[in-house]
Amino acid sequence: MTSRACLGEAPWALGLLGAAQSLGGALGGLLVGAVLGRLGEGRTLRLALGLAGLGLLGGALLPPWPLLAGSAFLLGAGGALFGAVAGAIRLGEAPPELRGRVAGGFLFLSGALAPLGPLLGGALAEVALPLPFLLAGGLLLGLAPLWRRGRAA
Repeated sequence: MTSRACLGEAPWALGLLGAAQSLGGALGGLLVGAVLGRLGEGRTLRLALGLAGLGLLGGALLPPWPLLAGSAFLLGAGGALFGAVAGAIRLGEAPPELRGRVAGGFLFLSGALAPLGPLLGGALAEVALPLPFLLAGGLLLGLAPLWRRGRAA
């Protein structure tokens, strides 16, 4: 079965989605300092979760690929913002002599657990293609208002 039969788009259009998400991540990474300076940690984290959640919910609607690329862009921007700020908070709370171990341990654990998300998403997509996007986007948008100064309430 081809991707066109599954998702209704040509493979080149699907490739643009990854590019849009990467560009969103690059822009999110460039704007971290400016957004942090203006909003502070807690509000930046809420914004990041909101952007990523909206990106995922936009994907659940399965719009035409140009709109889906916009959703992927939001997901990338929110993910980069969140990752940079949450990483800085995590390392800022670790004693200086343990920061390397904390960073390495986090990267190891997140890398080891990374395959679980796509596996779960694929299983949920068998039920309904928008389901993993709806659940993940709803979860992120639900967590956004609970975030205070770098920690979930």
